[in-house]
Amino acid sequence: MRGAEAVLLPAKFLGEDVLKKERRKKGYRIKEIDEGIRLGRTRREARLLHKAKLAGISCPTVFEVGLEYVVIGRINGRKLSEKKGELEKAGVVLGKLHSAGILHGDFTPYNIIVNSSGLHVIDFGLGSFSKKIEGMADDVITMLRGIKGKDHFLKGYKKFSGAKEVLARIEKIEKRARYR
Repeated sequence: MRGAEAVLLPAKFLGEDVLKKERRKKGYRIKEIDEGIRLGRTRREARLLHKAKLAGISCPTVFEVGLEYVVIGRINGRKLSEKKGELEKAGVVLGKLHSAGILHGDFTPYNIIVNSSGLHVIDFGLGSFSKKIEGMADDVITMLRGIKGKDHFLKGYKKFSGAKEVLARIEKIEKRARYR
């Protein structure tokens, strides 16, 4: 599977089915700058996954981190649906990430896998560590643009103690937006 930033390849690690996420060289960048960007993004994603796990979020386990790749656990399932309960749980999950100082950067139904054991957040490649309200609002806006059941998602998100401030910022962001 190929994304904008990386390629996901099926692999084995100590007999386990895993994914190797490789950040490929970008020919348009100066070699040293490209290496620094890829290494930084790879390491940051591994740290984000680890901190998310510590915050009680189900996400892939990091098995190995290389210069331009990370080996992570494979999670099977389907993408988040529009079911009321799933959307509410997704809101709670995003609130937990924000409480832990984690911005996902691409919190959409495609980056939430659902299976019999619950909701699992994947692809922290655009994520960062921050307590900035603006960044949290961007995460919420990204999700709201990808779903119809906005009220159900927000019901879950409002369980996060900082939700009121984040939702107020969303209103400010939408007012200053040129295009809606």
